[in-house]
Amino acid sequence: MSASQDNPERILEDELAAVAQAAGVRLRAETDEDADAVRVAADELTRAATSAMAAGYSLTEIARAEAYGKDTLRRTLRGDALKTVERTGQRVREAQDEHYRAIARATRLGLPMREIAHAAHVTHGTIRAITNRLASRDLRPVEEPPEGE
Repeated sequence: MSASQDNPERILEDELAAVAQAAGVRLRAETDEDADAVRVAADELTRAATSAMAAGYSLTEIARAEAYGKDTLRRTLRGDALKTVERTGQRVREAQDEHYRAIARATRLGLPMREIAHAAHVTHGTIRAITNRLASRDLRPVEEPPEGE
């Protein structure tokens, strides 16, 4: 009989709490892309799991504690992560709009689309599609310079 079966009301005590904590720390380090912290946290998780096994906890209980630790961290960081995604998405849309305005300006200036495409690191067809999309949005034609220019 495992240690947790002695007291079924006991949830993540002792060694299992250490497993859950270490799993959360490791997930945070992975999320933050901190390779050194991931290694340290992985070692701590291994130590915590080994200690839990030595205390008589089953692998299933240890895996559940690890999942609990990860889920707890996810719930804690969820709001901030989603706000960051929303904020960066808005910045991307703003930057894309600015980029499209710069392409439209270069086109109105009469610069060759191939040069604009080269400067934007995209294909000539992409520039053509962007200018057509902008023209349809503004309901005014964007004049293209002859290809030879």
